[in-house]
Amino acid sequence: MLLSAALLTGLPACEVLNQDPPANFTVDDAFATADRINKSILGVYNDLQNAEFLGGRALIYSDIRSGDTDVPSYFGNVGRFQMLSTDGFAQTAWQGGYRTIFGANSFLQNIALNSGKVSPALEKQYIAECKFIRALTMWHLVNLFAQPYNFTANASHPGIVLQLTAPASAADAFDVSQRLPRASVGEVYAQMEKDLTEAIADLPAVTPARSIQNVGRATKEAGRALLARVYLYKGDYVKAADFAGQVITGNQYALNPSPRDAFYTFTTKESIFSVAFNSTDNPNTNNAIGQHYGPDRRADITVTPYVASTGPLSATDKRRTTLLDVRGANTFTAKFYAVDNWVPVIRYPEILLTRAEALAQTSATPSVEAITLLNQVRTRSTTAVPVTSVATQAGLIDAILEERRLELAFEGFRLYDLLRYKRDIPAHGTVPLVKYNDPRVIFPIPDRDVQLNPLLKQNTGY
Repeated sequence: MLLSAALLTGLPACEVLNQDPPANFTVDDAFATADRINKSILGVYNDLQNAEFLGGRALIYSDIRSGDTDVPSYFGNVGRFQMLSTDGFAQTAWQGGYRTIFGANSFLQNIALNSGKVSPALEKQYIAECKFIRALTMWHLVNLFAQPYNFTANASHPGIVLQLTAPASAADAFDVSQRLPRASVGEVYAQMEKDLTEAIADLPAVTPARSIQNVGRATKEAGRALLARVYLYKGDYVKAADFAGQVITGNQYALNPSPRDAFYTFTTKESIFSVAFNSTDNPNTNNAIGQHYGPDRRADITVTPYVASTGPLSATDKRRTTLLDVRGANTFTAKFYAVDNWVPVIRYPEILLTRAEALAQTSATPSVEAITLLNQVRTRSTTAVPVTSVATQAGLIDAILEERRLELAFEGFRLYDLLRYKRDIPAHGTVPLVKYNDPRVIFPIPDRDVQLNPLLKQNTGY
């Protein structure tokens, strides 16, 4: 793991040789000293890079079902909307997400049992980091396995399991008390809001000198950015605009000169949060997003439908000239060619477009500020004429959503954006049009977990 590499180098050889065997190393040992607690928090970030989730595939599962990629054969029935409840990709995604949540919960419980071994400020920071990680993981899980917030009037439809504690031992994992029902989508969003609101107070501020600590670990600005996303997807546009605005007025971020930069350098002025790992970690060697999209690697995913249908992506748009790669009859995204050591999760353009969309939604007439924010993203990437006026509120919202599609392509948003606006998934390749309310637009709850937990109800249609 990138974050722990610096900590592990420079240890005296005798210290390594004199350590107890790993099998004898207990949770109590991990929290015995301040130094070990400092290393243990890095273990929670290590959980975040889970190869089946944010270490690689959680973003992919949105985009290969959005109509912007060809149907990748590697992912079986996922892209064809023909998954079964026994689907292996659904199983490993569910497990990967909850393993990450387990790591965060376990740290929270054990730091409480060992309070006072690190400074009060660090203890608060570590707790805040775990809450950020838990909320980020929940956001991806609830969008993958549940219908969007506005699917029902009060978001009372089934969400995911709200697992807020970790079993104390392997034996406890099978205890009846660990069998929890699915919370409603509304309850899941409320928990994410709570975690992030509490976390922001104690997370460190980002510093102008970008480093892995500013991008690979959570900061106040990352917390505000993620909370703005949560409110946007909830449809609470006033708060979405507010928190996105706080990130913008903090003046710690700016657009890079080229949209390519953030995907070829880990720390840039628009990089807010990324999942970090290194070239020998499993996410890179097998499941990394760059492995699946790279034509010189696994080459599982091509993006010809995206190119064919994105009229506003002009011939001079840098997102075409620097981030698309035509190889004969196939087109690939070049966003992830250099992503061997991280997965970009939150970038500044998302925040600009979040505030733009939220302002457009809360203004009866087209918002001048929303148009300005839209143009910040648009003119960074293209020589096309900026948007100067939009006749209607609906027209402005459409323009912003299209800019999200162009700017955030293949970063895990497109399907979820379609669904929260109750828009159908367009026909592409051999896949016919899929209605936004089709039960198969979300993953099945893994059959194995349903069988083990009678309280866990399956999604409709599986």
